[in-house]
Amino acid sequence: MSDTPAQHIFSSAKPPESGGYPGFRPASWVEDGMRCERDVGVQMRDGTTIYVDICRPEGGGDIPVLLAYGPYGKHNGFPPILAAGADIDPPVPEGTRFEAPVAPYWVGHGYAVVYADPRGTWWSEGDATYLSPQEAQDGHDLVEWAGTQPWSNGKVGMSGVSYLAMTQYTVAATRPPHLAAINPCEGISDAYRESMFQGGILETQFSGHLTGALTGYGRGKTEDVFSELLAHPLLDDYWDARAFQLEKIEVPAYFVCSMGNHGTHTRGTLEAYRRVGSERKWLDVHGRKEWRYYYAPENVERQRAFFDHFLKGVDSNLSSWPAVRVEYRDRTETGPVRDDVSWPPAGVRHTPFHLDAATSQLTPAAPKSPATAQYDPTRSPTEPYRHAGDQKAVFNLTFDKTTDLAGPVALALWAESPGAADMDVFVTLDKVDTSGNRVPYPLVAYLDDGPLAYGWMRASRRELDPDLSTPEQPVQAHRRDLPLPEAGPVRLDIEIWPITAHFHPGETLRLTIAGADIYRWPAEHLVNGHDFLNNTARHVLHTGTEHDSVLRLPIIDAGAEDQRAGG
Repeated sequence: MSDTPAQHIFSSAKPPESGGYPGFRPASWVEDGMRCERDVGVQMRDGTTIYVDICRPEGGGDIPVLLAYGPYGKHNGFPPILAAGADIDPPVPEGTRFEAPVAPYWVGHGYAVVYADPRGTWWSEGDATYLSPQEAQDGHDLVEWAGTQPWSNGKVGMSGVSYLAMTQYTVAATRPPHLAAINPCEGISDAYRESMFQGGILETQFSGHLTGALTGYGRGKTEDVFSELLAHPLLDDYWDARAFQLEKIEVPAYFVCSMGNHGTHTRGTLEAYRRVGSERKWLDVHGRKEWRYYYAPENVERQRAFFDHFLKGVDSNLSSWPAVRVEYRDRTETGPVRDDVSWPPAGVRHTPFHLDAATSQLTPAAPKSPATAQYDPTRSPTEPYRHAGDQKAVFNLTFDKTTDLAGPVALALWAESPGAADMDVFVTLDKVDTSGNRVPYPLVAYLDDGPLAYGWMRASRRELDPDLSTPEQPVQAHRRDLPLPEAGPVRLDIEIWPITAHFHPGETLRLTIAGADIYRWPAEHLVNGHDFLNNTARHVLHTGTEHDSVLRLPIIDAGAEDQRAGG
């Protein structure tokens, strides 16, 4: 991976104090048996100093270390708007760093915790870049520093949520000798496809918060991420230099993935688990809010069992852990939890269901007659923020028996936009109960009204990557734009992010297709939003005969129980 200044567009960083930074205040003190050191300088291999906070047992030596590495500020706790709906129970102690391990707990169990402000953020020297080779190299140096302190036992682990998970991917791929294990919880694995250009459509709401409110504070320059997105709308050398080198990761890894992080982390966590080269790896798939799950006492104990084994040499019975544990979402925080040997789970049958525009149904057999459904995505909604409104097409599948789904979903959609050169298509999957009510699910870390799944597609980006795509999971190349033909539909192979779901007899899977965000939350929320769309004419969806549009669902074979590790 190369990284030169020419690859970045920089702007002046925002003053640290404007982001709540309390000032540079080096200090050391003891509190309830915990030695706390603030604003400790650590020199990188090029002489740049970055600053860390350290919490460790007072007077102890031979201590394993947990490193939390992210740009949100080692002084920062949870922003109030985010904490309000997170339902963390019990609430994290005051002073808990955002998305990072709770120091008093870990220090009480014999660990040191190091919180680091990356290069160029807050008071650390240099210029800030994000998920870059430079950030990974600095993380490597931090691990090696932590593993060679007089009080350290030489074994370092990394833990944290979201960005603090993604830095684990980048750092672990550099293979620091003192890194012993990682615990990435909810992180993207493909910044272009999963975060910045979903289906080729520029994401503006979440990325706006990331680049505008949560990052960009420092004393020097900061990478102007949004300008770089506009400068690099296609996959090119800029993105290639930032590709996660997951196959290079060898250390033991315990992944945690929320199905409630659709549009943010779900796909990335599952792809990272699948791709990492670690011989010893585990995956926990759940449907809860990410912070609530990360800080739940029983799950923190599970994290400690993992780190005790690899950082302390304790026999914590990891041999009894299933490789994969999956919660099949029924309602919020309910649904069967099953052990498995793989992701997707053993016994998945990717089963085709055919769209029928004449009946608005999904059917096992292809419709015998052609039909079309259409909507006008250019109509201005009355709501204060852009979403599909009533301009959409809906297709339903009602299950006649208990059915479990787990894995990626693929939609082969024949569509056209007469007179237009391009079109943007948005897809959701929802569960509808036997009374006809939509079932809401946790969304991101603190909302309560999400769908089962999302998918997106800009028609000009329909070209598939032959090396990455499968019939069950189409992946676009994003290397060039292909305008729509002057007449007739084209096939759009749309990746719908992986799901887990548990359907009772009489419950319905609802597929919705539109030309804008189908669900949209006010701008202050950290959720996906897409404001720059390429729709100029109505959308026409084709079904039946020569234009057979098909949804492929990952249905668990009811007879596959004997293939699972735990039943």
